[in-house]
Amino acid sequence: MGGWQVRTARWVMAVQAVASIGIWVVQLLTVLERLDHGQDVPGSVWLVLVLNPVIAVLVAVAAAFLAWHAWAATLGVAMEVIGVVSALISVITGYYQAVVAIVLAIAVITLIVRRRQPAVV
Repeated sequence: MGGWQVRTARWVMAVQAVASIGIWVVQLLTVLERLDHGQDVPGSVWLVLVLNPVIAVLVAVAAAFLAWHAWAATLGVAMEVIGVVSALISVITGYYQAVVAIVLAIAVITLIVRRRQPAVV
């Protein structure tokens, strides 16, 4: 099962996964630097450090299998919804650049959902 919707969704999801791992590396280095300086690291930061790579891997898996397995579409939509919620929290806390992540996630969800609907002629 191919089509431009699936190809585009897979490409965007792959970029999201790679970007998420990149952000995770920066977060990890920041936490290590804080620890080196004897600063406290809140529990929520540790939670993000654990969840971020897990989510990135799940997005990559969904992207890899999206064209061939129905479960990958469900996984992809679920991960994108989690991404929207996470980005929305970022926007609310003042990181307005996360609006881009919300727009991309909604676009991917739309592409995944529409790929199963027949074209209207």
